[in-house]
Amino acid sequence: MKKLLTLAIPLIISQLVAQLLVFTDVWMMAKMSVLAIAGGGLGASVYSFVFIIAGSTVGCVANLIAIAYGKRVRQPDAGNTEIRAAVKGGILLSLLLTITLQPFFVMLKDWLLMADQDPQAVALAMDYINALKWSMLPTLMLLVLRSLVSAFGDTRSIMVMSVATVILNVPISYVLAFSMDMGIAGLGYGSSLASLIIMVVYGHWVFNRPRYRQFNPFSKLYEYRLGTIKPLLAIGVPIMIATLLEHALFSGGALLAGTLGAVSLAIHQIAMQCLNFSWNIAFGFSQAASILVSQHFGRGEPQMVRQYAKQGLFVVTATSAVIGLFLIIWPEFLTQVFSIEGDAMAQELVAALPAVMIMVALCFVVDAWQLTAISVLRGMKVVIAPTISTVIGYWLIGLPAAWLLMKLMGVKGVWAGFAVGLAATGLMLVILLFKSLTRFENQIEKQNDDVEHNLNNNDNVTPQTITLL
Repeated sequence: MKKLLTLAIPLIISQLVAQLLVFTDVWMMAKMSVLAIAGGGLGASVYSFVFIIAGSTVGCVANLIAIAYGKRVRQPDAGNTEIRAAVKGGILLSLLLTITLQPFFVMLKDWLLMADQDPQAVALAMDYINALKWSMLPTLMLLVLRSLVSAFGDTRSIMVMSVATVILNVPISYVLAFSMDMGIAGLGYGSSLASLIIMVVYGHWVFNRPRYRQFNPFSKLYEYRLGTIKPLLAIGVPIMIATLLEHALFSGGALLAGTLGAVSLAIHQIAMQCLNFSWNIAFGFSQAASILVSQHFGRGEPQMVRQYAKQGLFVVTATSAVIGLFLIIWPEFLTQVFSIEGDAMAQELVAALPAVMIMVALCFVVDAWQLTAISVLRGMKVVIAPTISTVIGYWLIGLPAAWLLMKLMGVKGVWAGFAVGLAATGLMLVILLFKSLTRFENQIEKQNDDVEHNLNNNDNVTPQTITLL
């Protein structure tokens, strides 16, 4: 458990720091105008949707590196070669995805106007997006660097890098937006410039350390080839689909809440912020569990794989339950934050919020289950079946349940439907996880039996020649 916590806590802090970066951008938008908040929020939502496509696909490089890291115990040369291939494949895929997605940004303005969005908000959104899009490549490169160092257990440097990004981003964005009078575009350019600087500095730090020097992407350039991105696509595309489906589920929930009026939509947005907080903590633990599982998967150690899978599920259940209980027992915390004197809508929001938070608290736990299970399965290269499970859980169970229960319970019903869908997805994924663990144990046992049989027959096979999954 200590190893899991040591790996996870810096990842959790880096996730929460990233949320702080979003908050500072919103704060600076608020200093401009309400329209800037609307346009910037619209632009940020659209950009995040596009980035999910790239980030989810490239993000699986962490598991490939961790598996290769584990393989180094028995096959040092093969493991190091696979790590270099994963790093170079991640960088190449980052570049290709950045180029491929650029036409999407060109067409965004027309699509947003066709979606009947406010023309002034769209104009500001495009100013923000056209500046922020330049952060995509350095952010993806940073994701590859994070994947490399996290697979080696150096998550503390990721935390420092995240804090440095915020410290650098805020003054640069403020100067560009206000002192240089670039407005909302200045915030986007500030984020892009900060990402580029951090990528260069962090990359220089990483590849000047002895343990990472042999994986420098500028060495052995002949290793760059399209074939290096195939393993990334094989794992990354199903993950990207599952992530988009979850993103679309909550976007659909926002549309459902919007049909109930402004107060219900506001409650939904508050609930989403609470879920995001819990999700970021669960994400850190699930990533740590996934990395440890990948390492021992690469070593062919099924007992350790099962141990870290169980630890991951236990710790996310415990932490999510504690956060959920806090909201249920002390809902006054939120009502005090969102209470505005003399605003009739605020009074209605405060009155309705505690009941909705009970459903949101239930979502904390089941969302943590599905997040951890799918992360651990990814660490074992199991991705197709989990994606199918998310289609069933999110879209065939969750969204219909939210729509039906909304008619009975209002916005509380929307979140009750989410809880049903997330619970169904979580249970399916946990069952799939333990089946996959048993299958892996049987495969390793069979391999060991084959080795023993060959040795007994005086064959020249050794355990080192057995190729792991």
